[in-house]
Amino acid sequence: MSQNHIGLQFTNTGSSPCALYGYPGVSWVAGADGHQVGAGAQRQADNSGSAVQTIKLAPGALASAPLDIVDAAVIPSSECKPVPVRGLRVYPPGEKAALFLPLATSSGGYGECSLTTKQSTLTIGYLQAGVQPGGGDVG
Repeated sequence: MSQNHIGLQFTNTGSSPCALYGYPGVSWVAGADGHQVGAGAQRQADNSGSAVQTIKLAPGALASAPLDIVDAAVIPSSECKPVPVRGLRVYPPGEKAALFLPLATSSGGYGECSLTTKQSTLTIGYLQAGVQPGGGDVG
């Protein structure tokens, strides 16, 4: 299956330490109203033997989470109705307010299956301190 491996970075821009735990919430959005398109990101299984931990970030420090995006073109058309998207809605762990990450694609590109699709085209890993190999260059 064709995938694009990117990562999300979260930087503490405040003046005091903060803590993050777990997985960011991620979904495709489209239209002027920013409605969700397709299923939200599935949580990536951890096979490394390490456990999800609370990440304490000093001011200016960062944490990252790997994000894999499946190319919608490789999913059978009976399961995926590609639509153009504006980008990603990202919820930092423990937050109720979302961030918007512009990542526009045209119909038939990476990741933008309609809501009728059962298979998520997004897979997110849990946050880890610093920049992870292959995960942490966007956001």
